Amino acid sequence: MKFSIHALKETPVLNFTYDYSHHLKQVPDMLTIEPATITCKLQWIEDELEIDVHLDVNMELACAKTLKPVPYAMHMDAEIMFGSSEACDFPLTDPLELPDILFGYIVSEKPYTIYHPDAEKTSFEEERSAHPAFADLDKTYKK
Repeated sequence: MKFSIHALKETPVLNFTYDYSHHLKQVPDMLTIEPATITCKLQWIEDELEIDVHLDVNMELACAKTLKPVPYAMHMDAEIMFGSSEACDFPLTDPLELPDILFGYIVSEKPYTIYHPDAEKTSFEEERSAHPAFADLDKTYKK
């Protein structure tokens, strides 16, 4: 979905839903994603566009230990500046591909690791024990 700059100048608020399911191939730990509900408040400051974004989306992420699906509801707020100055986050292009930019925010804001409730609280590695020559060393310093 692309937005023309001319149409954005006439609209103070955008409300739309966008289906990101075709982007799932790009993110291996994101298993499913429902259509996102997006609200954007637009404000023009000279030749720059400031967009206050509120995004709600439900998805299933892979458990970091078991790879089982874990439901996750994301509620995100962001302020994005478009223009040519150094203070801007993105260049102001015509048309503006806002959904693609917002998907980048979704990927960066989702949890890095998430655990299924059935995942064991222990790690997969065996606990290391001290070398026998140093086994009594910690008792000496704990006094």
